[in-house]
Amino acid sequence: MIDTTIRPMDSRESAQHYDNYRKSKQHQIELAKKQEFEESLRQSANQVKSSTSALYGASKSIFESDLTKDSAKLISLNKRKHKMKEDVIDMITHQTEKEFNKFEGMYMTYSLTK
Repeated sequence: MIDTTIRPMDSRESAQHYDNYRKSKQHQIELAKKQEFEESLRQSANQVKSSTSALYGASKSIFESDLTKDSAKLISLNKRKHKMKEDVIDMITHQTEKEFNKFEGMYMTYSLTK
């Protein structure tokens, strides 16, 4: 807490002396307020406060949000599926007629049991 009180003028001091005291005291108060403000800014920048904002996930880092984690899982799954599709296409392309007939029968069985 900053002391902002300025003492009253003493009857034994000159007006010039009191004016110098008052200006000096006001300057000290301004410096103290500025330092207090800067310190509060530093502290608030270092603090992580939970937000009561209506924005989804505003209180967290976007990389820690559930939405981002779910998106990363979905992207990973889609990459795996795409790779598997390419592998199956290559496998079918390189099969002989006998291997393809066997594969086709297994796929039809799978389709009927689905």
